[in-house]
Amino acid sequence: MGNLKFVITVLFSSALVFNSSAIAQQDVQETIKKAIDAHGGKEALIKAQKFKRTSSGTIFFGQTQNFTDELIVSFPNKIKLNIKLDTKENLLMCLEGDMGWSIASGFPIDLSKEKIGELKEESYFLQVSNLVTLLDPGCKLTSLGESKLGNKPVQGIKASLSGGPEISLYFDKETNLLSKAERKGKQSGVEILKGIHYSDYQTFGANKFATRETHFLGGNKFVENKNIVYTILDRVEDSLFKKPGK
Repeated sequence: MGNLKFVITVLFSSALVFNSSAIAQQDVQETIKKAIDAHGGKEALIKAQKFKRTSSGTIFFGQTQNFTDELIVSFPNKIKLNIKLDTKENLLMCLEGDMGWSIASGFPIDLSKEKIGELKEESYFLQVSNLVTLLDPGCKLTSLGESKLGNKPVQGIKASLSGGPEISLYFDKETNLLSKAERKGKQSGVEILKGIHYSDYQTFGANKFATRETHFLGGNKFVENKNIVYTILDRVEDSLFKKPGK
């Protein structure tokens, strides 16, 4: 009789754990669905996997500098970033698959393996924050529960796409828009916590995106992008990502 009670207790406990896990997974799926709808819907976000983004902003690392930039992205692995500093210095970096190059002081050079890895991390992060990839069967999702960002309640989830690094995403409970994202990543070869706060959402075509981003490294403000403008592209020419002279 004692053994029977033990078995029943174990089975009952297992059922509670399973039920709790199932409810948590339902909550995660509901959070994602609401967020995707809030940002324009599945089809609009799929189209937004090719885009051009321009902004102005300030770099707070070392000597404070103002800049303008242009980012061209074609998922899953093509990025081109052109930064113009107020010192008249330009920096261009490009990732195409496993290859990368940059131009500084007018000369194109191949990126180091380390820097290519960092750009791949950025490309992966952009894919996850596009949100529609969270619907992929290979995406692992975990609930982080409810917390606060400032004085606003947010719902958090942790996402890992196809076995990639985990990224924590926090959605405003009222608007369902992405408020914050953070992950561990490499910066100049050093692993550090990277975070972004998103605000001032506006509509671009069928999509809704933040027009202000505040980037943090290890909890310290690193870059602030403002006046962000998105242009959704039907196609991106491969030639845009080719190293000059090739």
